[in-house]
This record gives sequence, C-alpha cells and structure tokens, in this order.
Amino acid sequence: MNAIVHIALTKEEILTALTTALQQNFTDNLRNRHPNVALDSKLRGYVGELAFKKWAKSHGIEFKESNIKDNSSGMDIDFVFESGSKKLDIELKTSLIPDVDQDLQEMMNRRDIKLIRRKHKKVEELDGDVHVQIAFTQLRLRKDDWLKKQRIDFDSDIEDIYDQLAAYRYEKDTFLMGWIDKPSLIVQINNKPQHLQKWKYGMREFWTCNLQKHAKKPLTLIAYLNTKP
Repeated sequence: MNAIVHIALTKEEILTALTTALQQNFTDNLRNRHPNVALDSKLRGYVGELAFKKWAKSHGIEFKESNIKDNSSGMDIDFVFESGSKKLDIELKTSLIPDVDQDLQEMMNRRDIKLIRRKHKKVEELDGDVHVQIAFTQLRLRKDDWLKKQRIDFDSDIEDIYDQLAAYRYEKDTFLMGWIDKPSLIVQINNKPQHLQKWKYGMREFWTCNLQKHAKKPLTLIAYLNTKP
C-alpha cells in the first residue's frame, strides 16, 4: 500500500466538480444508466481530474491544457504536459473498487489500469502517451444499488444535491494508484503470450497492465515528466 497516494480534497473542490457535472449532459456515453448513477459517474471523472491536477501541482507540475478534443482522432485528451520540446498527452482513468476485492490492496493485486482497446487496434496504436489510474474507496455494485434508491432533486440547491449524493465521501476516498507510459506498456504487452495481452469486460476489450506488477509508482511520474527529452 505504500505506493498508493491519498489525495485529500475540500468540500469546495467537490462542489466545483459537482457543479460542472450537473452542467453536462451526463447521460451521454453512459449506457442509459440510472440518472443518479450517471451523475455520480460523471462527478467521479471531474473529481479525478481535479485531484490529479492538485497532486501534480503540489509537486511543481503544471499542465498546459486539460479537457481538450484531438481533432485527428476525435478522442478527448485529459491533460497536455509540455516542457521544452517534450509534449505528452495524459489520460486519466477513474474506478470504484470491484465489490469482490473489498479494498485497495486487493484491487492493486488483481486489477489493471483501464486501457481500452478500440476497434481491434494494436497496442502501438493506443491513444495517449501516459495513462494514470485513480481509484475511490467505494464498492462499485454496492454504490450503484445505493444510488438507485436515493431521491435526488437535480433542480435543488447544489448543497442539497451534495448531501443527497453523499458527494462528501470523495473528500477522503480519492487515491492515486499508479501509471504507465506508452513505450513501457508496448514492451510489456509484446513480451506476453497473446492470450495474456488482453482481457474483456462486457463488450469491451482492455490491455493488461496490472496495478501491482506492471504499473509504476505514482511519485515516479513526477521524475518522468521532469526528465528532459
């Protein structure tokens, strides 16, 4: 657990993320989820971005841009880091703990950075130069079941929605798990037998990158970004 970094957030920061989430059409791309589940999922995305930016800034790292669309690929880029001639697109992944895992350490042992394989592309064609995984200490299925039972008035005061959604939990539940750069990912994938390179969940395929074995420790990301090209 020593490698995992806890990122403490304030109520004001969570309210900012919640305000942004409420302003978005949060049902898009969320597979027709229950409105409460969809809102919480969108909120987690913004909380993760805010937390990662806050953590990076505490180590002297500033990003040139965030939340931009790459016109060539049509994909969203979470962060752009530039230093001299170095330019890196950073993708941020956020996840709840699978219920069967119960805690962060078991999640570290059993789970991967979320690296979606799109359209049967090779790993060399994966978008993004750096992939970062954040996790929240909440159980996914249990959280979804709880959310579906809540009466949340989306038109009420932001403070009321904050309480109804139990958004205050994100102030203490946010953890940076690890990261991987694309060159390292390509090497570790190509060194594996083909049947161990990918895994499936539902209709999606993912590249394997175990958080314990293959992901890099959070603090090493700072040195990686600060290294001259």
